[in-house]
Amino acid sequence: MTNFELAKKYEQYTVDARNHLHRHPELSGQEYETVKYIMAELDKMGIENVEIPDGGVLATIRGAADNGRSVMLRADCDALPVTEKENLNCTRQVWSENEGVMHACGHDAHTAMLLGAAKVLLEKKEEIEGTVYLIFERGEEGSGNVKFIIPYCEKHGIKPDSIYGAHVSALDPTGTVVINDTDVLAAPMGFEIEIEGQGGHGSRPDQSNSPIGAFAAIFQRLEALRLEKIDPFKTCTYSIGSLHAGARGNVIPQTLTFSGSMRTFDPEGVGTVFYNRLKKTVDGICAAYDCKPRYIKYAPPGLATVNDRECSHLAQQAVAADIGDGKVVQAEPWMGSESFSSYLKVWPGVFAFVGVKNEAKGCGAGHHNERFDIDTDRLKYGVSAYADYALAALKTDIGPVERHKDESYRIYAEKAYSRRDLEKMYG
Repeated sequence: MTNFELAKKYEQYTVDARNHLHRHPELSGQEYETVKYIMAELDKMGIENVEIPDGGVLATIRGAADNGRSVMLRADCDALPVTEKENLNCTRQVWSENEGVMHACGHDAHTAMLLGAAKVLLEKKEEIEGTVYLIFERGEEGSGNVKFIIPYCEKHGIKPDSIYGAHVSALDPTGTVVINDTDVLAAPMGFEIEIEGQGGHGSRPDQSNSPIGAFAAIFQRLEALRLEKIDPFKTCTYSIGSLHAGARGNVIPQTLTFSGSMRTFDPEGVGTVFYNRLKKTVDGICAAYDCKPRYIKYAPPGLATVNDRECSHLAQQAVAADIGDGKVVQAEPWMGSESFSSYLKVWPGVFAFVGVKNEAKGCGAGHHNERFDIDTDRLKYGVSAYADYALAALKTDIGPVERHKDESYRIYAEKAYSRRDLEKMYG
């Protein structure tokens, strides 16, 4: 049987797993029952697995033949603080039973697809030439638990030759698998800044220094920054998403806090320009308004998710041969970001999308939206694609780790994480 035929065989298992996880979502860093469920399912399959402290679950499938090669397949499992509502046409099949928490990005489907792929790979064990590692990652939605996974792998000598990850897509038609040659997701930069002025009574603004006035000038300046300082041939988007100041209309507040994010595919170029210019703008305007800035959160741009071209071509060929040429497509990159970029910093690989948009079933609301839902009938495409890549990658010499030996994770981590995080990661 082909991988896709086996994925159909285990389709009900995959859908049931997704529905179970959807009913019992857990926030980033709190996926305790989710981890127990994943490990229990792996135990039932007879697959060796271990919990990586704070990181998630690592499982290992050893093939009948060992050619010294290995491949890693990754899924994430955390949910979001979103209160679920009906989907676009009121046909949602399962609901979150954890009020105020929802799998609004599809991580329940990712975990279910990888569990389904594990069943497929077990049936193909005689064809596995090497070792397949499965990673179920905690805390992808912002808490950065990947920082515990890669050092664990480094410490235990786990060095896959390449890695494959998948994400469902509400933007792409159900039943398609999107595998881009290179650019997939943007590099992020988040910021949170407090402006401290001098509070006072609203009737005497001359006796106060309003942080609101300072912010208004900063915001206006940021509107012009893109035109004046950002290369028009480079992608860079940014926005302010949170603003807090004051409690009464006749009181000038002492402080104002604002936060936002920037996204780019050129983190070392225009990303660095934005990083430097934002601080220069805030410092200069605050000084002019007799206010003081405090940078609560302010770090350089992170990593973009960029596929290794050789790995992408291998994935495109392997998946298309299994599910059909017309099902494997390329699409515009997303401006969202993903922790999978950290894996690609260390190991060459590919990040794919599984289309789950089906307006007839009410599936089409955007990710992180309260009406987000997926077409579970098409999860089998993601299941087979996981297996397709794993088997194909083990039979080639694509993606040797030596090619990235000059970019060790430790070097990256020292730039990306705080000293406290590094102590947790490396002791």
